[in-house]
Amino acid sequence: MALTSEDVLNIYNLVTAYCITTDNADVDGFMNCWVPADEFEGYDSGAFGNMKTWQELKDFETHHVGPGGDANGKRHQSTNVHIEVISDDQVLTTNDMLVFEVAEIPHLVATGRYINSKVVKTNAGWKFKRRELIIDPGFFKLMEKLKQDEKG
Repeated sequence: MALTSEDVLNIYNLVTAYCITTDNADVDGFMNCWVPADEFEGYDSGAFGNMKTWQELKDFETHHVGPGGDANGKRHQSTNVHIEVISDDQVLTTNDMLVFEVAEIPHLVATGRYINSKVVKTNAGWKFKRRELIIDPGFFKLMEKLKQDEKG
């Protein structure tokens, strides 16, 4: 079982599109990164919630990128993309995520790792079927520090 170079490129583009559509507040584009609702196996984003259905994920993303959502003013970057081939039409991807504040003074605000995301080849191209995000512990320390700084 070997992927073609085109398959590898399309998987990398999927991982990238996931971030860019979030940064562009493009909910439809983000949902296009996923299999249809009846094939969806879930998205566990740790502190941000565990979406068991495609519609729950769409509702989450709509809020996440909408007015007052956590993604506003942020830029998401994927690094260290690793692809593990399971079959000709299924892979597991793992990648690190860096989230930068960009609307204010740019700085890194969060890091995490997507582990063993299930990606499948469909008639519409490679799509996510399941994802799990493990947020690095420093993010929670940063949130606590910001709360303390607000209290003065």
